[in-house]
Amino acid sequence: MKRTAVLIISCLLLVGFTCAIVVAAEETAAPQQVKPKEIKIDRNYDGIAERTEVYDAKGAVTRIESDVNADGKIDEWVYYENGVPVKGEKDLNADGKPDTTLIYDAKGVVIRTEADANGDGKIDEWVYYENGKPVRAEKDTNKDGTPDTWIKY
Repeated sequence: MKRTAVLIISCLLLVGFTCAIVVAAEETAAPQQVKPKEIKIDRNYDGIAERTEVYDAKGAVTRIESDVNADGKIDEWVYYENGVPVKGEKDLNADGKPDTTLIYDAKGVVIRTEADANGDGKIDEWVYYENGKPVRAEKDTNKDGTPDTWIKY
């Protein structure tokens, strides 16, 4: 895009005359790239954002927070590196704290989830995935921290 700038230079001569010199110059201005820092989305049109996307200075997403059940509280967080998800967290019991963690591979595909299914603050369920589908699960039903139930899918 070319813009023309006009410069007006006024001068006062010793004899009391004034003069104006008009100079026109063309400059080429490169279009400026504007990248968002944050985007909020109201998916159900109730005036409250159910999704917030956070971006770094390069314009790559770093975090997405969502209110999946539309109760007004964030209950899902996904963290990104280089535009690929690396970790996710979910609050399934609506207590405001994550109780399920999703772990992703380098391509952004879920490879494992870990959950506190009974709400005691300790991980007691593990699900392992291949090609985005669950293949086996482990559960700790007696609360000793190690699996005692194994499930194959």
